[in-house]
Amino acid sequence: MSIGNLIVSDSILNKWQRLIDALANLMEVPSAFVMKHEYPYLKAVVSSKSPNNPIPLNYEEEIFGKYCEETINGKKMHVVPNALKDKRYRNKPGLEENKLITYLGFPLEWPTGDVFGTICVADFEERHFTKDQKALMREMKLAVDAHLELIFKNEKLRKAQQKIKDQRDNLKLLTTTVRHEIANNLSFIYGFLQVKQKKAEISDKICNKLMPHVTSIIESIDHIEKLEEIFTKEKQFEKIDPNPILVKIKKEYPNKITIRGSCTVLADDYINFVLKELIRNAFKHSDTEKIEVSLEETEEKSIIAVQDYGKGLPPDTVRSHFQNRKNQRKLKGLTIIEKIMDRYGGSIKYEKNDKGALISLIWNKKQKTLKTL
Repeated sequence: MSIGNLIVSDSILNKWQRLIDALANLMEVPSAFVMKHEYPYLKAVVSSKSPNNPIPLNYEEEIFGKYCEETINGKKMHVVPNALKDKRYRNKPGLEENKLITYLGFPLEWPTGDVFGTICVADFEERHFTKDQKALMREMKLAVDAHLELIFKNEKLRKAQQKIKDQRDNLKLLTTTVRHEIANNLSFIYGFLQVKQKKAEISDKICNKLMPHVTSIIESIDHIEKLEEIFTKEKQFEKIDPNPILVKIKKEYPNKITIRGSCTVLADDYINFVLKELIRNAFKHSDTEKIEVSLEETEEKSIIAVQDYGKGLPPDTVRSHFQNRKNQRKLKGLTIIEKIMDRYGGSIKYEKNDKGALISLIWNKKQKTLKTL
């Protein structure tokens, strides 16, 4: 990172202005300023609004032979009680012009140790600053150094975030390309098997053995794409009534779904996928003839529960998804439902009862959910 390219924002310059004005008043001097060092020049990026201050904002001069040169080179406090009595400065260029014969300055430093410039006070008269005055100014220096550190860290963070974004974009391009190629090839294989089966060139036994594996891989590719979208899309939630979504799903399964109760949930468009996938999985994997969906809302929670009348989930699925979620699991719809509920700050619960299997989606209202990622 190039220190020279870092920019001090207007908001920080305004803070420095208030600090410098206060410093001039407390030290009872006509001039207080922050000088930025841009070799071979010094520039007053902030200067006190004192009525007799001879150093205007954006005043610029060469560093050679100036008070600030020794402050910067020595990287420590520099004091000049009276330049007219100091052989280093009595012939200093500009002394006759601005008449500032007294100087107290501290170096301002980036967290890397590089010098930004100086914070200084100056007077027309000989001054011998007290220990307390020097300590006060040191605190002012540290306050400005803290702002420089903040600027540095913010830029470092911005660059790190940009690097992550670039890497993520490249990875997304790569995975999208690979998924597309695999899906196209699998679709060709699936179609090829269908044609050969119709022509009796491949036995039904072989086709029936291979085709479920092909469709399973295609389905997994779709799930990977959905997961990628969930992980990268910004979170923007709103209160949603699940009833209209469920009524629409119910039309796909005539006389097989009963809906009762009502509630609202904090969610986004993914709630459509969650409810469709949950109901689809129940019919597909549990061999149930009907499903009851119940909606419930209290002061603490909103719950959408799906009760089937089938055999329930396979034991390995229950173990991996509900008993030990750290286990490796297949990229199926239930995994995506889990991730979406995590996104909502909610949870998913499974229990076997005397009717069949009950899966509940739970929103905890007391948990603060971020509006944006």
